Amino acid sequence: MIEDVKDWVRARAGKVLVCSTGTLLALSLLSLALALLADGSADADAKADQLIVQLQGKQEDAQAALETKHARLLAALPGMDAERADRDRAAARSVLLSLTDSSAASRTVKETQAALDARYAFLGTSSRILTEFIPEWMAATGAGKGAGTAYQLADFDVDVAAVKGLDYSYIGVARLDPVSSDGKSTAKSEYVVFTFATGQDGTVASFEAYRASGRTRDQLVAQRPPASAPSPAETASPEPSHSG
Repeated sequence: MIEDVKDWVRARAGKVLVCSTGTLLALSLLSLALALLADGSADADAKADQLIVQLQGKQEDAQAALETKHARLLAALPGMDAERADRDRAAARSVLLSLTDSSAASRTVKETQAALDARYAFLGTSSRILTEFIPEWMAATGAGKGAGTAYQLADFDVDVAAVKGLDYSYIGVARLDPVSSDGKSTAKSEYVVFTFATGQDGTVASFEAYRASGRTRDQLVAQRPPASAPSPAETASPEPSHSG
């Protein structure tokens, strides 16, 4: 578990630094604003606007530089087979869907645990998938006492965390959106953080998943970019065809 967290931090060091940079810049903005208000000068507003523009520019530059460095580090992982990584992602996606589909199943927690244990060789009776994730996931999504909320995989982001010979390790996060036949579901999107590893033959050797807390989920939702509005060409009614 500790090694998985270390790998996750290492793999996403750039993103972590970007968040830290944003926080520090936000604190800088706050302290500068307080100083300007205390000054009481007539041009305080103008100075504040100027400083905000400067700090925002620095934040954008830092973010771009860190994301570029992060991408280069991932690309520089020795011996990485891109096609192998794509196959591993597909295998992990299948496992994740099997785990999260339990939210809409009519099985009890124990029945779900038994079915997953029988299906996947890498899961044992002591696996946290079975002992922690499944009970929490089914309780949070209303399963276990009849079918709960159904979810569809809306986003699946996976990064290579380590390559050791032919053994690959990964870290990822998935967003699952509730599905409602009547459009009246009040369920929120769920996020699942997961780690997995594949062996020399490409089969999944280990898999762990953790449901994001409500606070973390809300933060991730807030960071999602707004859906882009359709272009006029996409919304325009098709012109009638003319024969002849």
